[in-house]
Amino acid sequence: MATFLTGATGFIGRYLAGAMIEDGEDLVLLARGRDTRDSFERVHRAIAFSCDMDPSGVASRATICVGDLESPGLGLRPDDRERIIATCNRYLHCGASVRFDLPLEKARAINVGGTAKILDLARERSRRYQLERVDILSTAYVAGLRTDLVSETELDGRAGHKNTYERSKFEAERLIWSAKAELPISVFRPSAVVGESRTGRTSSFLTIYLPIKMYARGIWRTLPGNPESKIDLVPVDFVRDAILGIRRSPDNVGRCFHIAAGPDGEATLGELASIVERFFPNRKRIRFADPLRWQRYALPFLELFGFGRFAEVANAARALLPYGIANPSFDNANTRMALAGSGIVLPHVTAYIERLLAYGVETDWGRKMHSPKDNHGARADFSGLEDASSCSPTTSPC
Repeated sequence: MATFLTGATGFIGRYLAGAMIEDGEDLVLLARGRDTRDSFERVHRAIAFSCDMDPSGVASRATICVGDLESPGLGLRPDDRERIIATCNRYLHCGASVRFDLPLEKARAINVGGTAKILDLARERSRRYQLERVDILSTAYVAGLRTDLVSETELDGRAGHKNTYERSKFEAERLIWSAKAELPISVFRPSAVVGESRTGRTSSFLTIYLPIKMYARGIWRTLPGNPESKIDLVPVDFVRDAILGIRRSPDNVGRCFHIAAGPDGEATLGELASIVERFFPNRKRIRFADPLRWQRYALPFLELFGFGRFAEVANAARALLPYGIANPSFDNANTRMALAGSGIVLPHVTAYIERLLAYGVETDWGRKMHSPKDNHGARADFSGLEDASSCSPTTSPC
């Protein structure tokens, strides 16, 4: 039996797919592309970034089905749909749009509509064959504008959300949990995902990387935000290991897991700024500005110019400003309990953040991405590595 996986070309999905193949798990992957060959090349380029694997290694364990989350029936050919239903008794849904700035209906079409189609496919499998589990990647930021401690058992949208990404993922979770009585569902909610804890490597220089990059290059040093605002970061290798570790046990079906640093591991915006200042001693100190006043007065000024560094600062500010004001904390009791004794431990952000910064400098914040041979010896071309949906500066924490 195999696992049906969506989102294998995304930031987290590529790490999951690579590790699952290395562990000997057979996969059927949903991937966009002109045809099967094009889809396979996109999948291999993504997986090659996360692990040492040549095309034959991917092909030995992964079957590609061309499709996408927006199309009716996932855009699958009838024979591919039947292959998934007949051969996949596990589902892992990682595919999503992670843009903050999509119109709500577009975000819903991908994140809610896509999830509904995955659930329909799982229902068909359950009606005809044995279905082991359905694991779905959400985000801790379904909590939206809350600023208190969020439990893994809660899904409360009354406070509202910061953007259409959060809103659409919240609505997708409501749909997911409504299917809990008929499907063996588990939900994983990562917080803000950054590069690998041991090496700093990342394929995405977005979210917290945006203001750090501008500061490192001397473009901007004023940070509109509250120094006491809580920032929950998790490295992508921990996210990968935690999800795969948790899904190994049938006891974890039917539960929700915050893949997050939690109250004991989160940092404040001021603490992170201090680390960044120490790493770049030749730069002037970071200045904090009142975020609401900055949004009212400075942002319109930057948007008026709309080019060069002004546009870069304005784009980053629109995406990240709400997260500099205040954020919730994420209780991770279920995750800690499920991983107890596994050896999978989340390192504190202070233990690896300098590696993230060093990798950013080494690659000029993504402009000089290493070749696969330099990274892992995989034979792939990294040109055009990111999906279009991953290249916007307005991407989500996960």
